[in-house]
Amino acid sequence: MISVGDRVKEAIDHMGKGERMLALTPACIALDITSQRHAGIKRSGRAAFKRYVKENLWLITYVGFPGLMASTVRVPFTHPDIESDAAGCVGIEDIIYHVIRCSLIHSDEGAAKISWNEAVALGLDPEGNLVLNNGLIWGLLSAVVFSPVNKGESIPDDYWLQVGMFRMFISELWGRVDLAKRFVKFHTGVSVP
Repeated sequence: MISVGDRVKEAIDHMGKGERMLALTPACIALDITSQRHAGIKRSGRAAFKRYVKENLWLITYVGFPGLMASTVRVPFTHPDIESDAAGCVGIEDIIYHVIRCSLIHSDEGAAKISWNEAVALGLDPEGNLVLNNGLIWGLLSAVVFSPVNKGESIPDDYWLQVGMFRMFISELWGRVDLAKRFVKFHTGVSVP
């Protein structure tokens, strides 16, 4: 059986080769399993996945979008499976679930209509593709690694994760959300509950 740690390793290996779309699949699977464990359910589900992303958005945005730490993110975007608000915006948790997770797992990468940007960005490009930053993948992986439900996971010692100015071995970070909260407080002065 492939573990959450194996999925994280696979995603990081793809990122090291510049294969962002290939990295998203194991990252989303690891996030799906983590949300399932967190909710204490036997099968993954849309509500548990989106709730977990929303609860960990502070960490996903802090790691994934340097300079941003948010408890909610709304993006002007339309998708047949997502209900937009009055302003035509949808939550990032809906985008991560429907556009990234479901499009990659149930379709092909072309169905996701994602373009990548090195700048901290979320939005649409002129062709209507969703513009994402590479950092989002690192943010998703951080929500997996730091989750207390994954404290028993493992990964080879030469894999690391950067949170702010801190670069640490993932093998020492499994389940240590307390460290992520300390990193955030150190850099921003904000205490995360």
